[in-house]
Amino acid sequence: MFDKTLGIVLCSVPYSDNTQFVHIYTQRFGKITYRTAIKQPRRHSQPRLTWLPMTLLELDVEHSEQSELQRISEASILSSPLALAGDPLKYAQCLYIAELVDKAVREVEPNPMLWNFLSASLEVLSMPDYSSPDFHLLFTALLFEPLGFGIDASDYSRGMQFDMNEGKFTAEPIFHAYYLTAHSATYLYRLLACDYASLASLGFSRAERATMLDVLLAFLKIHIPEIGTIRAAEVMKEIAE
Repeated sequence: MFDKTLGIVLCSVPYSDNTQFVHIYTQRFGKITYRTAIKQPRRHSQPRLTWLPMTLLELDVEHSEQSELQRISEASILSSPLALAGDPLKYAQCLYIAELVDKAVREVEPNPMLWNFLSASLEVLSMPDYSSPDFHLLFTALLFEPLGFGIDASDYSRGMQFDMNEGKFTAEPIFHAYYLTAHSATYLYRLLACDYASLASLGFSRAERATMLDVLLAFLKIHIPEIGTIRAAEVMKEIAE
């Protein structure tokens, strides 16, 4: 079946000298693995830019229900945050977000809510003048909802703890180890109260960012135990001043 779709590159895995597997989250089909050729770059061209993490592509694809690997006949770049040279923070955030989505999303089926969230977040990240050391934190927190276990902060009041098993703020006693104290829960609430445009108001320190990232990934692992380690998270702790 031949079709067209938009897609966001998550990762590419070399298979041989001239072949690679590319994980792409597509608008029409969900997360798909495509087998593509590795082309040698010609002068004045950047073909490998096509497969950089978080690149938004317009794709002509051929899908077969009999195969787990699908084929791309044509790929055109619409935007790529990693094409913005000289921004190590944005580079690290792209690598982190792409790895996070690649490991967190397992189902091969379309999810319009997830696609809309990813594409809107990518649009912000691709803005040349936009940069926030807290972008990856809010992205991680907001990713929970399209994955099916979003955090409801509407009933939050000062002094509440956060129950990580239940995914909610509560004033009731918590009788297990997976929770945030009232002090730590305040930081989570402040993050959830932001959008990408207002992140500068957080004023998190480097240590607070690192702690919050650990909290968010611990919450994610409760709901997706098989997700494993997000290797790029350690880079984010070092680079996000």
